[in-house]
Amino acid sequence: MKYFIYTVIAIVAAMIIVGFFIVGSPKEERMRQFDERRVNDLSSLQYEVINYWQSKLKLPSRLDDLNSDIRGFTVYADPETGAPYEYAVKGDKTFELCATFGLQSDDTAIVQNPFPASPAGAPIYKDGYRESWKHAAGRTCFERTIDPDLYPPIKK
Repeated sequence: MKYFIYTVIAIVAAMIIVGFFIVGSPKEERMRQFDERRVNDLSSLQYEVINYWQSKLKLPSRLDDLNSDIRGFTVYADPETGAPYEYAVKGDKTFELCATFGLQSDDTAIVQNPFPASPAGAPIYKDGYRESWKHAAGRTCFERTIDPDLYPPIKK
C-alpha cells in the first residue's frame, strides 16, 4: 500500500511538471497576457492616429493630442508598468509606435484585425495583407505609413 501511495504521488507530481512545460508557468502566462494587451493597445492607437490624420490631414505631434472628452478616448499606457507608449512622427504620413514586450510573439498571435472595415463591411488590407504586430522580447517599434487610398481624408 505504501508503494502505491508513493507511485500516485510521483505520477501527480510528474503531471504538474509536464503541465508547466506544455502550458508555461503562471508568470509566463501573465507576461503573455500583458503582451497581448500591448498589441491591442497599439492597434487601437494606430487606428486613432489614422483617424486623426483623416480628419486633420496631419499626424498628431504627440499621443496626448488623441485624447478626446467628446469621443471618450484616453491614450492607453502600458498595462504592467503604467508607462506611456512611445510615439514618433517619421514623415508626413509615417509614424512609429513602440512598446516593451515581455516575451517574443509566436506565429499564431502576430496578426490583428485591421481598422476600419470597407463600406461593404469587409476588412481593408494593405496590399492584401493584414498588418503584423510580430515582436521580439524587449523594446520593439512598429513603423506605419498611412495610405491615403485606403484611408482617404474625411470631407468636411
